[in-house]
Amino acid sequence: MSYKIAPTGSVLRWIKENFEGKLVTDSRSNAGNWLQLTLEHIERGSATISLTVRKEMTNPYGNIHGGMMSLVIDEAIGLAVVSLDTENHYTSLSLIIDFLYAIKEGDRLRATSTIIRHGKKIIHAECSVYNMEGTLLAKGNSNLIATNMQILPS
Repeated sequence: MSYKIAPTGSVLRWIKENFEGKLVTDSRSNAGNWLQLTLEHIERGSATISLTVRKEMTNPYGNIHGGMMSLVIDEAIGLAVVSLDTENHYTSLSLIIDFLYAIKEGDRLRATSTIIRHGKKIIHAECSVYNMEGTLLAKGNSNLIATNMQILPS
């Protein structure tokens, strides 16, 4: 069974057993798979990922591109949302990013996301991204709304 089709109530357990501590290559998110992230830790309402900044993720200065940092934050938040293991699917209403410090190609980063509020229709989440020395690189928050959109088959 893939977590893409895991029944509600078993998704978090399946992700912990199959992805935690490993490179994620078969998530619901093709963009997340492209990032080549490692799922460091996941629990209900929280997820921590890490990855190495690759050349194709950088701006002309050799630092992570703002759009790539936004993708990192969005993926970390997405995993925290999936960890809630609800019947609903969610899509972003907003994604607000503060870029605080650069990270260059070849360096590794860690992003931790937390669900702040899980309402009936809206989820509010936050994410902080650090380099491996503990410098805060970016902070983001997102509001997500329950949707009836269906996950497309692979």
